[in-house]
Order: sequence, then structure tokens, then C-alpha cells
Amino acid sequence: MQSRREVQREQSRGSSIRTIRNLLIAILLILLIVWSVFAVSNQPRNSARKQTISLAEKYAHLHSPGQFYIYNRESTYYAISGKNQQNQSILVIVPQHGGKIRVLKQSSGITAARARAMTKENRNPREILKVAPGIFNDKTVWEVTYRNQKGNLCYDLINFKTGQYVQNINNL
Repeated sequence: MQSRREVQREQSRGSSIRTIRNLLIAILLILLIVWSVFAVSNQPRNSARKQTISLAEKYAHLHSPGQFYIYNRESTYYAISGKNQQNQSILVIVPQHGGKIRVLKQSSGITAARARAMTKENRNPREILKVAPGIFNDKTVWEVTYRNQKGNLCYDLINFKTGQYVQNINNL
């Protein structure tokens, strides 16, 4: 026959195990919800990336896709960097709603790293948020999005071929 103390210990032990089990289930549910939200929110971007790669493989003979970019101005453009069949670095820019696909040799213009460096040198930003290629006034540009020293949002458009500033928008 068990004493009252032994019965209380067993009940306490069972209660602790149930609490730990419930806590683990709650943590797993939270992780599942966070993962689901992340997966659903990234689905449009992943779909656009896959479609851009498919078009680049078909029309530009892209065989090793690299960085994926999204550019939003008057129109939205998706771009993918990578290598073509001749192992040359290329940049393929695809309009979101159909149109002319542009294939550019990266050697014929400035790189994303150079556009970033130009903005650092000339604008002294607090933080560069994004560098993306796109089309502005029918010219290929790099859009550099950054926060200035005051924390305001700014944009620089830099001509892909010449490296000249096309437009600067400050303090949004």
C-alpha cells in the first residue's frame, strides 16, 4: 500500500510530464504557423523567380542562374543573373506582364557591386537596402535603394552601360 506522500509525488511527476508535453506541442505549433506564414508570403516571389529562370533558359540560353532581382517603377521587371552557354556572365530582364526580354552581357555595363560602390562613395548612405536592374525610359538601369544619414528612403538610378546617374530621389 502506498503512502499519501508517494501518491502525491506520482501525481506531481505526471503533472510535470503533461506540462512539458503541452509546452512542446505549443512550441511546435508556433513554429509550424511561423513556417506556414513565411512559405505563403514567399510563394509569389518564388513563382516569379521560377518563371524568369524558365524564360531566361529558353530565350537567353541561361544555364546557371544566379541572383534574382525585382524592380518596381512604372512597370515591374524581374531579372536573373547567371552564365550563358559560352560561360559569359549575363543579365536577363523580363517584364512582369509580357514584352521584350532583354539579354545583356554583364561585361557591357557596370555590375551591381559597382552600382553599390558608386552609391557608397557619392551618397554616403547609412544603409543600402537593395540593388536591382530594371528599365527606365527604355534604358537599362541599376536602381539602388538606400537610407541616407537622416534615415530617409532614397533611390538612385544609374545607367547600366555608362554608369551615369539618371535620376536621384531623396528623402522619402
